[in-house]
Amino acid sequence: MKNLKTKIRNRDEIKNNLEKKPLLLDGAMGTMLQANGLQSGDCPEEWNISQPEIIKSIHKEYINAGADILLTNTFGANSIKLSNYQRENEAEMINKSAVNHCKKAVEEFGVTGRKVFIAGSIGPTGGILEPYGNLSVIKTYESYKQQAIILEKAGIELIILETFYDLEEIKTALRAVRENTDLMVFASMTFDKNLKTVYGITPENAVVTLEDQGADGVGANCGTGPETLLEVMKIMKSVCKKYLLVEPNAGLPEMVNGKINYPATPEHMALYAGKFADLGINLIGGCCGTTPLHIKSMFDKISH
Repeated sequence: MKNLKTKIRNRDEIKNNLEKKPLLLDGAMGTMLQANGLQSGDCPEEWNISQPEIIKSIHKEYINAGADILLTNTFGANSIKLSNYQRENEAEMINKSAVNHCKKAVEEFGVTGRKVFIAGSIGPTGGILEPYGNLSVIKTYESYKQQAIILEKAGIELIILETFYDLEEIKTALRAVRENTDLMVFASMTFDKNLKTVYGITPENAVVTLEDQGADGVGANCGTGPETLLEVMKIMKSVCKKYLLVEPNAGLPEMVNGKINYPATPEHMALYAGKFADLGINLIGGCCGTTPLHIKSMFDKISH
């Protein structure tokens, strides 16, 4: 009962904050891990175990930049995705460690005068659901159920489902979270320049379906830069009855001297953060290529 009261209090606190102003999410975790030595083919979530100080320091940088919400380094920490690295049996350890790193970052940073929330990041399995692929809906549901329960028990305050292309998969993930936790959950999909997901899902369809399935908020992230996602969010805003979330990439990636570069400057991301805030978007952050410098500029723009 005590835990349920705490969860209800956290939910009310999040809602109260969202009613006052847009909340700022943090930026890219993968980009920061790569800057710290993560190699192609490595498991980013395994760094929760092997590189705890790096993970914690990244969270601290985002807090210092002004983030109101930290996302755990658990985007690919469902058992199906972890099986690609033969780490499916480490799902509990990896997810619990990720939450603890966020908690310690908040505690050690010593934030005063503002609340920093911890959100559990849950991403797609990387497989294709039946009948088009060989990944069963039941197995997918159980994988998301396991991850959501672990994250909730570890002490997160909300869940963000992000970077989904397949409406059926995000519906499965959303159902797993709703049926097995008492947490707020936001559901975000990835759209391309045609304003659709690669599966042909439109922003309108995503909003109506996910709200009907019980999402507390919906949104768009990754895939493109802020220009395209501004158009996506305008469409979502026209039909949305709940909260809205956006996390654009720092532009479209380019190859520069053999390395991936995201061209959008902190100032450019800040400009669009202002546009998102003016549109009434409730949660604003950054995806691939977004660093603490970007988040700091976005904070300066929307905090006034």
